[in-house]
Amino acid sequence: MKKERAVIPLVELGLTELESSIYTFLVENSPATGYRIANGINKPTANTYKALRSLLAKGVVIGDDRKPQAFRSIPADLLLERLEKHFQKMKSMAATELANLKPVADDERAYRLVTAEQVYERLREMLRHCEQIMLLDLFPAALSELVDDIAAAARSGVKVLLKLYQPAEVPGCLAVVEPSGAEIMARWPGVGVNGIADGREHLIAFIAGAGPDVYDALWSRNVVISANYHGAMLSEIMHLALAEVLEGRTIKLPKKYLQINALKKQSVPGNALLLQRYRYDKDNQGDRK
Repeated sequence: MKKERAVIPLVELGLTELESSIYTFLVENSPATGYRIANGINKPTANTYKALRSLLAKGVVIGDDRKPQAFRSIPADLLLERLEKHFQKMKSMAATELANLKPVADDERAYRLVTAEQVYERLREMLRHCEQIMLLDLFPAALSELVDDIAAAARSGVKVLLKLYQPAEVPGCLAVVEPSGAEIMARWPGVGVNGIADGREHLIAFIAGAGPDVYDALWSRNVVISANYHGAMLSEIMHLALAEVLEGRTIKLPKKYLQINALKKQSVPGNALLLQRYRYDKDNQGDRK
């Protein structure tokens, strides 16, 4: 069982399952012939010798000069160092080659995300590439997961507005609190995660509790939906900011309300894209007839 647990991470690091099984066997049984290894891991001898040749070429095992040849595993720390260097080399090569590829710029389809990791990765990407304004509607668990990324976006000059469900402060951000936050979270046993970047990209998700699964999650660069969703969420944030003043929960909000109102009057990239699209269509209607 201990060998099986060791095999899994080695496979993730780049060895095949058979290579990983041979290596873990040799850690406890070096030196050993190919025949003994095959019997020890219950694999065909021919396949075992083929994998041994691959491991020899990679420097993961070494062989003696006797007949039949016996094999020994290299120390685990040396193996892990070698695998890490190989990974970093491949990562660098992939980064260089991928940078030369040009992604499709006008993909406005909606895509379904299936894990919490995908949801948070996508939101971090949105935060990194946001240019002007980011709107976020987050349950506490989602805020905790993303707080460092949100603060980094604010430090870079992005205006970040937060709708929260319990009081919290994030440096450089404007936050309002839903007064019925506790009731809403009790009614929805999961983690709500919503975000809009620059009115041109949005993500709507509901994560299933603290686990890796999601009830539902959609991400899209559909500008029509994103720009309208931006306007709706910004209006909701303004309403909550004003409600805090009217209900006497704070006296600090007039300034915050004015700041949010000023942002509402600004055009965001999503709106600019829509205006450009609609003006183009209007100017070219005669060409379509």
